[in-house]
Amino acid sequence: MMGTELSQSIAASGPAWLTGMSPAQFIALLSLMVVGSFTPGPNTTIAAMTGANFGLRATLPHCIGVAFGFATLVALCAAGVGALVLASPLLAGIVHAAGVAYLLWLAFKLARSATLADKQVLAPLSVWQSAALQYANIKAWMLALATAASYMTNAADPLQRGLLVCLVFGVFGFLSNGVYGAIGASLRQWLQVGGRIRWFNRAMGLALAATALWIAVAGRPVAG
Repeated sequence: MMGTELSQSIAASGPAWLTGMSPAQFIALLSLMVVGSFTPGPNTTIAAMTGANFGLRATLPHCIGVAFGFATLVALCAAGVGALVLASPLLAGIVHAAGVAYLLWLAFKLARSATLADKQVLAPLSVWQSAALQYANIKAWMLALATAASYMTNAADPLQRGLLVCLVFGVFGFLSNGVYGAIGASLRQWLQVGGRIRWFNRAMGLALAATALWIAVAGRPVAG
């Protein structure tokens, strides 16, 4: 009986011991990541575009950059930097404007690309460019700050909880963009026929521009 009770006790406390949070909290965090990472957005659009134009391998720097950028963004928000950024209308406005402008510039370049692997017009993003893109997205700051407040405040072991949340964000950021990159890469042969790649890039450019405009309106910092 004692052995059975001990094993049940370990099984019941295992998730909390491993993650520093209850099973319900951990499932909620994973659900947030599935919805936040795999729904279409600027990162996944760039991943699909890169895979279609340059192949799956070319998406790896972008996937790594997204994972690194967002994980470190969450860490900064946990340290209080995110609250400082969002509390300053000027600083938040600069981040917001820079992010929207960069996405619109990428959308314009993408829409101009008419052939596969046309690096003279559009080149795959580097790790650091993709990481910087996370910092230029004011909506990402808001999500990271909300996540830090919900899952990292008042944790029994702040370091363990912080490492876990950042790791989860990084893993899901990498996997989700890898999936979209693989989808784009699977279309490469089909896109080589006629002018399909031109229309594909124009459609993706339009989608990226629409996302940028949505961020411009929905993510506009609210003054004071």
